[in-house]
This record gives sequence, structure tokens and C-alpha cells, in this order.
Amino acid sequence: MFVEESGWEIPASYGDDVAERETIRGSVAIADVTARAKVDVRGEIARAAPAAADALVAEIADDWAIVLGRPGEESRLLTGLETAAGAAAMVTDVTHLFVGFALAGPRISEMFARTTSWDPSTLGRGEATGAPVAEIPAVVVRRDLPSAVVELYVASELGRYAWETLAGVVAGLGGAPVGWQALRAEGWS
Repeated sequence: MFVEESGWEIPASYGDDVAERETIRGSVAIADVTARAKVDVRGEIARAAPAAADALVAEIADDWAIVLGRPGEESRLLTGLETAAGAAAMVTDVTHLFVGFALAGPRISEMFARTTSWDPSTLGRGEATGAPVAEIPAVVVRRDLPSAVVELYVASELGRYAWETLAGVVAGLGGAPVGWQALRAEGWS
């Protein structure tokens, strides 16, 4: 079931929210979160970050972050971040350059063991990094939420391959795709 949110059609549910929430709690789930606003900040991140307000600042390096917001927030984020950063940082809307996937559940580490040689345990809660997943360069964000949630962002031209590969691994672990309603019910935003 798709719903419109700020001009995006988002996958709200695959039909059974209760089962989707059980998948998140008991196995591993994958969700398409491409509709998130995405703004790239290069330079003095600390100067720009306060303007992100309630958006997630995924700091990849000392001078590089991607700010992730709700669908449709890219203009607000772009304006606020540019104003706060001034000439100290380059701020770019990259919403349509990346597709995003949220992986949620206690079996995430098993999913990563099958798709990368990179050790996801090196990434602390709330941290981000660049790492290869399924042989695709990805921005990986470990969320600081009650449930285990990791978001992956890959170049849009690799989105279909990434989805098919990750969804196949998730299914092999007894997981399934879930919609935004189940993710949000588990604390994701």
C-alpha cells in the first residue's frame, strides 16, 4: 500500500502491519526509505549542523555529513544549512542522487556478514561511514533507536540491484520487506 507524503509515494505497508512489526522485532526487515530528504554538507559541519533542527546529521568524516530529513524537507534543510554555514561549507541537495534502505531487527549483523567484509560492529550508535555493501559503495548510518536500525544510501543507478540483493539476503534470513508504518511504529523517523 502506497501513500503520498510531500509529493512522494512511499511504501506505507505490505498489507499486515502487525506481521511487519514482528519481523522487525524478531528477524531482519528491509524498507525503502528513498523518499527521505538528503542534503550533503562538506566543510565545517559543526557550523551548519544546528540548522538541521530535528533532522538526522549523519557525520561520515570530520568535514562531510549527509543530513536526512522527512520527505519534502530538502528545501527547508538546504536554506537553513546554507545560511548557518555561510562560506564555511558547501551545501547540496542530493535527495535524488541516492536511494535509501532501512534494515531493522536483531539479525542485521547476519545480513551484513553475508554482504560485506566490512565489520559493522565498528560503527557506534548514531554514527555514519562509507563502506561497501554487496560490493556497492554505500553511506551507512547506524541509528540510535531502541530497535536495531541501519540505513544504507547508494547511488540511484544501483538502487534496483541493491534492493534485489539485500531483499534476497533478508528473505534467506527469514525476514521480509516492511513499510514505513511498521518502521515508524518501532520508533524510526
